[in-house]
Amino acid sequence: MKLKTIKQLKVKADKLVQEIGRKIYPRCLVCGKDTTEMHHYIPKSRSNILRYNFKNLIPLCHSCHFKYHHGDPYIGIIILKTKGFDWADDLNKQRNIFVKANKKWYLKQIEFLEKLKEGVK
Repeated sequence: MKLKTIKQLKVKADKLVQEIGRKIYPRCLVCGKDTTEMHHYIPKSRSNILRYNFKNLIPLCHSCHFKYHHGDPYIGIIILKTKGFDWADDLNKQRNIFVKANKKWYLKQIEFLEKLKEGVK
């Protein structure tokens, strides 16, 4: 199936980044269980430039991801303690860089992620 819409491209790229992330980071940063989700520290809705940036992705198990999104402050504290404030500051500086997320941009992201996936097997 040829991807025609931005939505289809976004879904493909999002799936690739999750798959690659689970291979690169097999353990939850917080509890050490198997990674099931790559959490975006800076939410996808707030920054296209960081959407597929692995520095912005936190490997979490389903339980820790659920707790984080339901207000458990412990998860955020562990992330900051492990990654550091310099890391968080760097991401916050990058988050406002504007990227025109059009078809061409998503195709470029998919191409990069597919090449990365080949090297991560």
